Amino acid sequence: MFRIGDFSRLGHVSIKALRFYDEVGLLKPTFVDAATGYRYYSANLLSRLNRIMFFKQLGFSLDEIALLVREDLPAEQVRDALRSKRDDLSRRIAVEQTRLAHVEAWLTQIELEGSGNRGARWHLAGGPAYEITLRRLAPQLVASVRDSLDSYDEATELFAELTRHLKRHQAHGQQAALWHTCMGQAEKIDCEALMLLDRPIPEARRIAVYELPACVNACVIHQGSDDTIRQAYIAAQSWIETNAYAIAGPLCEVYWQGEASEMAGSGVTEIQYPILKKQTRSSLSH
Repeated sequence: MFRIGDFSRLGHVSIKALRFYDEVGLLKPTFVDAATGYRYYSANLLSRLNRIMFFKQLGFSLDEIALLVREDLPAEQVRDALRSKRDDLSRRIAVEQTRLAHVEAWLTQIELEGSGNRGARWHLAGGPAYEITLRRLAPQLVASVRDSLDSYDEATELFAELTRHLKRHQAHGQQAALWHTCMGQAEKIDCEALMLLDRPIPEARRIAVYELPACVNACVIHQGSDDTIRQAYIAAQSWIETNAYAIAGPLCEVYWQGEASEMAGSGVTEIQYPILKKQTRSSLSH
């Protein structure tokens, strides 16, 4: 029989913890001296204490541990609890890995902007000019007209066509554009001008009405003219590559302030890249 001090040294746990385990019924001493109040522990309680410490190190709560150290608990229930904890820890690790990747990408962008452009725009206590956010966008009803263009300025005509159609049906919408092919990628620019709708309207010969599907996007806000928007593209593409994603479709621009081809210095454009997580070698082998 060991007094509480000796038992604490044997079990590598504090006396305070042993007293607490006694109070909550997790590990009762073998004998308590009624006259002195001293707690005495038999050696066979070490195995129970070890199990308590094992489950505690795995992150189980005291209530969960009280069930897991029961002598009559079937082994299958212990396996189920461990599997559940494994899944929970895997999810937490994935979240923390994503956060770490975001921090690394931000640090990389700070270093690139700080070394390459001393006049770069900074905010949020030293943050980079562009913060990229990962967002799952809900399905969006749109009116659409798609055409091949010789220059970006010609997109104005597509939006004018959409605006006339919406007015005929007493509707309005936010301007956006899907750039299926940009300048330099092919002989022609492939532009799909969009109006984001809040209700269905009839289609026309050149105008389609359909729902953009939900998807995960890397999003960045650009404030300013088209003369400097390329920096936002570079920042988003760098983030996508750094975080092991792949671009999964045409980029979308939503024009929250200003228009597609008439961006003033105060224009606000949200750039959205649909993305998918790249397959690693380990995932391909399963």
